[in-house]
Amino acid sequence: MAAVFFDVDGTLVRWSGDYAEILRDAFERAGIADPDDAWLESYDEHFFEHFGAFAGDPYHRAFAEVCEDHAVDARPGDLAEALVAAEFDAVEPVPGVAETVENLADTHTLGILTNGIPDVQFGKVDEIGLLDRFDVRVASHDPEIEATKPDRDIYAAAKARVDAERYVMVGDDREPDIDGAREHGFETIHVDATATDLSAPDFRTLATLL
Repeated sequence: MAAVFFDVDGTLVRWSGDYAEILRDAFERAGIADPDDAWLESYDEHFFEHFGAFAGDPYHRAFAEVCEDHAVDARPGDLAEALVAAEFDAVEPVPGVAETVENLADTHTLGILTNGIPDVQFGKVDEIGLLDRFDVRVASHDPEIEATKPDRDIYAAAKARVDAERYVMVGDDREPDIDGAREHGFETIHVDATATDLSAPDFRTLATLL
């Protein structure tokens, strides 16, 4: 039996629109009409600084700096909560993923292996109704891991949580999901429909490869 791990963003789920619009929606939910584009850019910059440093609650920290830098009259905590809610409302399953996950769950152990905040990443999968199909859940910003793909430690953490004959990584991003996984002993399946040199172009063929 194989342990088949799935990336989240771009693999299991995708945004129904542009992320800038989701971020704009978060400001509006928090009572800020027509947020300035500079605020959105500032948020992205600060978020990824804190995310890369594994700081606690990078959403809240980034919004706190945006509010301070741009004199935004809002509570950072309200903005952070609004953004997570906006993300959940905007997420949708990648076409074909639901049927494939259901089919594979009957014969393999399924896992999530994702960069991101655990509650947010797993929450997205819950929004599309598939979270209970994944027995193993690994996220980079789990305090016990603090490693992002393609680092060895996150793949080692995934292997440590399930005993299997084969480990398989399914993802859309070549460097972290495919190259990184291969380097650390995983078989890999790429689900980017634009790719021509990898194993699977989409979820229609994924199940047949396992």
